[in-house]
Amino acid sequence: MIKAVIFDMDGTMVDTEKMWGEVDHSLAARYGITFDEKVMIQMMGKKDYDSLSVFKEYFHLNTSVDELIQGQRKMVMEDLQLINVNKGLYELLDLLDRLVIRKAVATSSFKEFTLKTLSFFNLEKRFDIILTGDDVKLSKPDPAIFLETAKLLHTVPKECLVLEDAQNGVEATSRAGMPVFAIPHESSQSHDFSKATKILSSMLEIDENILGSL
Repeated sequence: MIKAVIFDMDGTMVDTEKMWGEVDHSLAARYGITFDEKVMIQMMGKKDYDSLSVFKEYFHLNTSVDELIQGQRKMVMEDLQLINVNKGLYELLDLLDRLVIRKAVATSSFKEFTLKTLSFFNLEKRFDIILTGDDVKLSKPDPAIFLETAKLLHTVPKECLVLEDAQNGVEATSRAGMPVFAIPHESSQSHDFSKATKILSSMLEIDENILGSL
């Protein structure tokens, strides 16, 4: 059986896609452009510097990436009311507690937003390790964040199950040598999840039998 479960946050643990969508559209409008959904797959799952570098290049903006980051971070910190916990999260956390399986968060989001979101839903104390995009140099699909999380959990990669919602995250997990369950949502259902161990509709599908089969 696996010894740890590593959760991506945005889109996996919590539904932040509506919030991020509104932020991306608002950020684009600030520069007089209309956000194009086609660029979202390239941005999703990356640290904000890399995500907004894609944003800048795609829209041929003259502004700096640092300015885009400051604007985006200010927007996402203003209101968490658009965020909801995804189906099955609390049930899965309770199951992992009963099975004494360690739990971690490995998210590309910046630390301040991550901690505020987890605190908003009383989740910060449910995890042994919380690693954010601010803690690693490279973005998904690079496996750095997952490998560092496994190291902090004192667990080898093959004994860590990862839950992801996006193509970049699944690719990163594959490179890390970890099993991964992909849980697509409306914004990521067209992603390539061919490297996922399983594709699920929600965390409610994860039970002791599935965990024991890994």
